[in-house]
Amino acid sequence: MAVFLGFVVFVVMMVVIRAASPAQAYDRLVANGIPGRGILLRVSAQPLRTTGIPGRRFQLRTVEIDVEVAGKAPYVITATPYIPTNLVRDVLPGATVELRVHRSNRDQIAIIGPGVGFAGAAQLLAAPVASNADGGSR
Repeated sequence: MAVFLGFVVFVVMMVVIRAASPAQAYDRLVANGIPGRGILLRVSAQPLRTTGIPGRRFQLRTVEIDVEVAGKAPYVITATPYIPTNLVRDVLPGATVELRVHRSNRDQIAIIGPGVGFAGAAQLLAAPVASNADGGSR
């Protein structure tokens, strides 16, 4: 009985570790990757796989993407990045996305959000509020 219980615990641990791996790999690339921008040229209609743990789910999809990193020539790759499920609706052909590119393997990318809106939102937060002559804001 103890051997069976030990085996069950081992299997459960392996399932949890394997499910957490995409999140760990994604987080490492987001933290250490080079910021970039991508224009999605093609996106597979169906995910190859959905994985992760509750609250951190990812879809693995095949994408063809035009990658642009500051100071480097743009390039096109076909990749299968893990995409957080909350971003899947934004990952469509023609969309611009914010990326992180692996420092030594430029074909390895992480899609971290839509490319339009982040910079604009940051500018709005940093912009001073203009006021008119009567002291009210516009």
